[in-house]
Amino acid sequence: MSHSNNRVKEHETVHHLISRIAHRVYFLKDDERKDFLEIVRRTAQFSGVRLLGWCVMGNHFHLLVFLPTRKFVSEHEVIERYGALKGTHAVSSVAAMFTEWRKQGETGERRVSEWLDAQRRRMYDIGIFMKIVKQWFTTEYNRRNGHKGTLWESVYFDRAVPPRESEMAKCLAYIHLNPIRAAESDKFDGYTWSSYTAFRKGDPTATAGMRFIYGNEESDDAIANRHEFLLEELLEKEKLRRAEEIARKRAAGYEVPPDPLTDEAMVAQRAAHLAEVQKASVELHEERNYEKRRGKRCALREQETIALLASNPEMNASLLSERLNVSVRTAYCVLKQLKNKGIIQQEGGRWRTKPAK
Repeated sequence: MSHSNNRVKEHETVHHLISRIAHRVYFLKDDERKDFLEIVRRTAQFSGVRLLGWCVMGNHFHLLVFLPTRKFVSEHEVIERYGALKGTHAVSSVAAMFTEWRKQGETGERRVSEWLDAQRRRMYDIGIFMKIVKQWFTTEYNRRNGHKGTLWESVYFDRAVPPRESEMAKCLAYIHLNPIRAAESDKFDGYTWSSYTAFRKGDPTATAGMRFIYGNEESDDAIANRHEFLLEELLEKEKLRRAEEIARKRAAGYEVPPDPLTDEAMVAQRAAHLAEVQKASVELHEERNYEKRRGKRCALREQETIALLASNPEMNASLLSERLNVSVRTAYCVLKQLKNKGIIQQEGGRWRTKPAK
């Protein structure tokens, strides 16, 4: 996951963008979230970045965007996009400015071209898109609330999403599940600042984003059914994750209150599962330790046997078992292992040791 807004982004790519309020405090109220989405829409229209989905929470936001191939933008379209960003009054101001400049002849035409090129360089760039959004919103927020300084935590995070339906749909479902995870809504389409809610209400931008991902062949209801199936899958995984986290903390002795997203039955189930995993882990560890200890005992027994046979070549298994303090059967096994390894050999009732093969 990149967190640099200066890295050049490849075109024809999909990006999951995240940025958080500084110190992760909950600054964004309803009016501010409304303003933020308006800024995002207008900036996307200016930059040529296609907005596919969004979710604006109280202290952070998620955007899913598509970065198309850069194209040449005519003078008329540059001014039109600039107007989308700055407002309709800006169009009149730019037109008047161009008229005055062009009265200067060649010098004025050069100034017009430089201004247009400067605007074109701001288009089709993820980093500049995010820079405009965050700086513009910060300026508006600080002006209205008497806040000073930065509003956002560090730079934004950017995860490139493979432009396949399955990957884009999963990413958008993850984004749309945020209000449920944060207990801001108990319905998938019950959170005002989510593009899924906007899609269900017929918002053109949200609908175009869903159709970009799922295609145009199906109805809106069919797309909603497919998307909610993914949301249900992710929600079940999130419930299991929460239940396991609670079970782990309680097993460690922490007092953890119930979580509204999961239930005590699921926590108990995960606790039983963790206990089984822990038991299996302990058994495996003990088994490995036993095998290690057993190997050491066998090696020491073999070394002792070699030393006994060297001092008494006529020693039999019965005497060897007494000296080793093992059964006669075990003594036979030790002698057999050493013979198989080529360390000892019996000739005429006497044992002879020789170097191992």
